[in-house]
Amino acid sequence: MQKVETGCSDMELIMDMLCDGNTDVHDDIIDEGKAIHILKQLDNTDNYFYFLKAILKNYEKLEVSRKKVIIEMLNIKPEIIIKEKISNPRKKHKNNKPKLNTSEEY
Repeated sequence: MQKVETGCSDMELIMDMLCDGNTDVHDDIIDEGKAIHILKQLDNTDNYFYFLKAILKNYEKLEVSRKKVIIEMLNIKPEIIIKEKISNPRKKHKNNKPKLNTSEEY
């Protein structure tokens, strides 16, 4: 089989075949209705998990107010870590004075 040069990339050829000339696939306006339609197509929890993981890659780019809405919706509570302080009993102070040898063991 001989490769034919078309001047187009493979992706452009695929888009031409699938989109009937409409190449605005990536410029679609996503509204809540489309998001619900996509959600209905996710038929099991594995697909839902991978879709959600892919969508949340740009989470850090969201405004703080929108992040708060998502956090409330997911019912995420701040994690409270309680650290117990272990207090050592008071250390005995050493008597640094020299002791007198009162025993007569010479």
